[in-house]
Amino acid sequence: MNILSRQEMYSMDKYTIENLGIPGKELMENAGRGCGEIINNEILSKKSKVVIFCGTGNNGGDGFVIARYLINWQHRIKIYLLGSPSKMSPETLENYQKCQNLDITIKQIDNAEDIEELSSFSLIIDAIFGVGLKGTVKGWQAEIIKKIEQYNIPKVAIDIASGVDAQNGAAEIAIGVDQTLTMAALKYGHFLGKGREKTGKTKVIDIGIPKIVFQKFPPKAQLSTKLNVTYPQRSPFSHKGDFGKIGIIAGSPGFSGAAIMASRAALRSGAGLITLFHPKGMENIFENQLLEVMTFAYAKSEFTSADPKKMKKKLPKFFAKLNKLDAILIGPGIGVNAQAKNLLEIILKIWEKPLVIDADGLNLLSRSKNMLGLVNSQVLLTPHIGEFARLQQKNIDRIEADPISNLGEFIEKFDCNVLLKSATTLFSDGEKIVFDISGNNGLATGGSGDVLAGIIISFIGQKLSVQTAAVSASYLLGKTAEKLTKIRKTASIIPSDIIENIFKY
Repeated sequence: MNILSRQEMYSMDKYTIENLGIPGKELMENAGRGCGEIINNEILSKKSKVVIFCGTGNNGGDGFVIARYLINWQHRIKIYLLGSPSKMSPETLENYQKCQNLDITIKQIDNAEDIEELSSFSLIIDAIFGVGLKGTVKGWQAEIIKKIEQYNIPKVAIDIASGVDAQNGAAEIAIGVDQTLTMAALKYGHFLGKGREKTGKTKVIDIGIPKIVFQKFPPKAQLSTKLNVTYPQRSPFSHKGDFGKIGIIAGSPGFSGAAIMASRAALRSGAGLITLFHPKGMENIFENQLLEVMTFAYAKSEFTSADPKKMKKKLPKFFAKLNKLDAILIGPGIGVNAQAKNLLEIILKIWEKPLVIDADGLNLLSRSKNMLGLVNSQVLLTPHIGEFARLQQKNIDRIEADPISNLGEFIEKFDCNVLLKSATTLFSDGEKIVFDISGNNGLATGGSGDVLAGIIISFIGQKLSVQTAAVSASYLLGKTAEKLTKIRKTASIIPSDIIENIFKY
């Protein structure tokens, strides 16, 4: 499912109108009619009382078209117009005048006091700003939004909730709606920042932009759904070697759980052969807890250098074991001491196959610009917002304010893959962006990231590409958490529950 940036939506609109000869008037009519049909058929009861807030832009024009259709279907309509008709585009002005001709009540307002009591209305329709809004709503328009927000009445937004920035989801002052009817495709702002909270359920309205336009301007971003994620395939004639030989370098005293959860998640998601590399002295813990996982103990104190040649001579068995693997995960619970740093740096220097870096591995990278410069297109970083802020050497607020731009900037500089974990998880390789909105707050607990890392490395070992593995594993994690709400409240979901319910039907 496509997700468009503000500029992509503008480009498609412009091309459709100027190159294909489909007038903007027709697109507006299609938009308003499509929204009106859904509102009439799925939201309203017969002869309902509806209030529509319209701006002077094309979003307001859509609102006027909706009013025309709803009045024709015998609903009672009142329109509040924010601004002057003199500022309207020709298409919007034409539909405003049609509403006047139909004797629809229209009240022009320029302050919140002009709004009468709304409690008698069955529905509030927000058609004020649309995708063109940038920055924070201020002044009298902000006061109107605050007043609309006060009413506990069902609300529907047209295209995007007013006050939400369509590019980054910023929504300092915005209308929170129950449902958003959006034109042609979903928008970034529906899923980012506070925009996701304000948007409610989404439904895409076909406004008549031909498929050829999407082919000419292929959207950079997609939404993960069950129709476009891919899980490893298994043949009845395969053997364990066909499902990946993966290495997990994880754990340290006090952090054995991270290694155990990552390993168990990799097992449950189908990895064929798993070797856990861990510090000496933890053998009893791991061999008792991980019966199906091979273990290899190393002395952390032996990694006194980041020089691969020196360390290969010193630890030939360790490197011989690594050479047999198809993919490596490094980071969960390894600590951030000098020896762990040397180990990670060596892996980055010698490893030419897929590599997933998580947790402490990310913290180590954030402390060393030189080491971060060693990542490449075979590397997947899996930071949450805080870890990504440290990698970027920016504060969290700056990352959250525009995660798409920050991802693009980082990947352009370091040429790697990033899975940025949050309520809306983002994957990017510099060319494509994938949004994942699966999951719930049951995942907001220590260990969830270790489970995700284990699933990802398992999928890579089973011959999925780094991108496909990251996106599909994130979706699987989220959907497993959602499934668990049938038997548990989200507060009681723990990472071990996720592991034991992976691919469980």
